[in-house]
Amino acid sequence: MMAQFAASDSDLRPTIIYRTAPEAVERAAAGLGLHPVAARVLARRAAAAGAEPDVLLGHRLADLDHPDGLPHIDRAAARIVRALRDGEVIGLATDHDVDGVTAHALLYRALVEHFGHPAARLQHYIGLRLMEGYGLSDSLCERMLAAEPRPGLIITADMGSSDGPRIARLAAAGIDVIVTDHHGLPGDGVPEAAWACVSPLDAGSVYPDACIAGVMVAWLLMCHTRNALIEAGALGADAPGLGRLLDYVALGTVADCVSLSRSVNNRRVLKAGLKLIEAGARPCWQAFLAMRRERAAPLLAADLAFGLGPRINATGRLGDAMEAVQFLLADSWQEACDRGALLTRMNEARKGVEQRMQGEAMGRARALVDAGRSGLALSFADGHPGVHGIVASRLAEAFGRPVACFSPVIHGDGMLTGSCRSVPGFDVAAALRTIDAQAPRMLHRFGGHAGAAGLTLGAADFDRFSALFDGAVKAQLSVQALGPKCFVDGELDPAQIDLDLVDGLAALEPFGREFEPPLFSAELLVTEARAMGQDGRHWRLELQPNLEAVWFNAGSDCPVDLDVTVRLLFRPEVNWWNGRRRLQLVIEGVED
Repeated sequence: MMAQFAASDSDLRPTIIYRTAPEAVERAAAGLGLHPVAARVLARRAAAAGAEPDVLLGHRLADLDHPDGLPHIDRAAARIVRALRDGEVIGLATDHDVDGVTAHALLYRALVEHFGHPAARLQHYIGLRLMEGYGLSDSLCERMLAAEPRPGLIITADMGSSDGPRIARLAAAGIDVIVTDHHGLPGDGVPEAAWACVSPLDAGSVYPDACIAGVMVAWLLMCHTRNALIEAGALGADAPGLGRLLDYVALGTVADCVSLSRSVNNRRVLKAGLKLIEAGARPCWQAFLAMRRERAAPLLAADLAFGLGPRINATGRLGDAMEAVQFLLADSWQEACDRGALLTRMNEARKGVEQRMQGEAMGRARALVDAGRSGLALSFADGHPGVHGIVASRLAEAFGRPVACFSPVIHGDGMLTGSCRSVPGFDVAAALRTIDAQAPRMLHRFGGHAGAAGLTLGAADFDRFSALFDGAVKAQLSVQALGPKCFVDGELDPAQIDLDLVDGLAALEPFGREFEPPLFSAELLVTEARAMGQDGRHWRLELQPNLEAVWFNAGSDCPVDLDVTVRLLFRPEVNWWNGRRRLQLVIEGVED
C-alpha cells in the first residue's frame, strides 16, 4: 500500500508496512497488564528487536550490564587512579555533538566533584568543527602539545577509535591516551599507541551491548574508576555513586539516536536520567524546563531529542561546542538561562542555513534517484560543514536511500568534508571501509558507525567516491529495500481513540530510534479544515467522531477533501494548554 503525504515532503510515495508479531510474542505482551493496544505495539517492537516484551519494560538500574566486560577497562581505570593520585594534568577531548558534549560534562563532574581532582588540573579540548573537523585532529594535537603545562593523560569520549596516527604522535611526546568510544573501528583494529581503548566494538569485548552511546561508555569507565579508587583506599566505600550523572547519559543517548529496542541498557539509563532532568537537578535543566511551552506536561525523551538536543548540537555545528559544555556545567540559574539563550540563537541560525541547503538538495537528490542511483552523494560548492549532516538525514528519510553530503573544508585547499546517513539494513561505516579498500588513500580520514559516519577527501575525487558509494549501497541493499517507508502499528476503530489510549501508550516510554512512537490508521470523516501558522502551511482538522487533529507542513492547499471519509495515518498525543490536556491526533499522511 502507498501513502500520500504532505506536499512539502518528497514526491516519492512511501510504502506503508503494517507491523506484525508472532502469536507467542503477542500473548506474552498481552499478559503484562498493559492497555490492549499498547500491548500490541510492544509486541511488534519486541519482535523486531528479537527481545522479550517484558525485558523492554524493565527499567531497574541494578540490571545494567556490568562494565567489566569492556576491553582494557581495568587498565584504563588504573591509569586514571594514578593520574588522580599524582595530581596530573588531565585533558578531556570529546566530540562536538550532543553525545560528546554530555560526555565532557560528565567526565568533569566525575573527576572533580566525585573524585576530588582540582578543576585547575583539567584541560578541555573540543575541535572547532568548521576549522578543525572532527575527531582527534592534527590541530587538536597541536593544541595539546603546546599546552602549558602539558597534560600527562588524555581521556577521549565519543571519538578516538580512528585516530591512530594522532594518538601515536601524542604517545611519542609522552602523553598517554585513553580512548572511550562507540564508533566502528578501522580494519586494523584499535589504535595501537593508545594506553587503553574502551569500546564495546573492540573484537576483544565481551560486553554484551554494542548499541550504547559514547557518553555511556565514558560513564561506565568512571563507575569502574570509582570502584578502583575505593579498592585502592583513595575513596571511601560510602562515596556517592555516579547514578546522579545519568542525566547527562540520558541526553547524550537519546540525541545520538542509538537503539532503544536492541539495547535495554539505553532504555534504563534514559528512563533514570529523564527523572533527574524533570526534577531540575541542575541549573541547566531548570533553564531548559523554563523554555518549554507547557511546563505541566510530563518530560519525554522526544523533548530532549527535538527540544534540547538541536540547541546543543547547533553550537558545535556553527561555533564552539564548549559553549554547550558550559551550559551543562552552569552553577546558577542566571548563568544557565544566559547560556541557554545563546544556544537558542545558534539553533535559529542553524535552521536558516539548513533551509537554504535543503532547498537545493531536494531537487538534486531527485535527479540522482531518477538516474538510478541507490546511494546519493551530493557536494555543495557553498555548503556548510556544520549543517550538511542534518541535510543528509533529511534526504535519507525522504528518499529512503543512504546519503553522503559534502562541503568544502574551510582553508582546506581543495578538500571536502562529508557526513553520511544510513537507512535500515545498510552499514555506512562498513561501506566506507570497503571503499577505502577499493580506493586506497582516496579517503583521507573516515569513521563512524552503522547509521552515520564522517569523512574527508579531495574535491577531485568526489565523482569517484560517488560511484563507489552507489556501488556499496547496491551491494548491501536490493532495489526492493530502497525508497521511503512508513511503518504502521495497525488500524484502530475510532471508538478506541481516546485519552485512555494515550495514557496506555505512555507506559511504553521512552520512545526513540528503533522504538518509535506508534503510528496508527483509522477511517475518519473530515468535517472542517483551517490553515495555521504564519505561512499557512499547517492545518487543523475537525474529524468525526469528535476528534481534533493537526497536520504540520501539509502545504498551502488543504491536504484533504471536506465531508469525505478518509483513512488517516496518525499518532495520538496529548495537547497541553494552560495546565489542561486534550486529545489530539498528529496526522502523518493519508492512505490510498
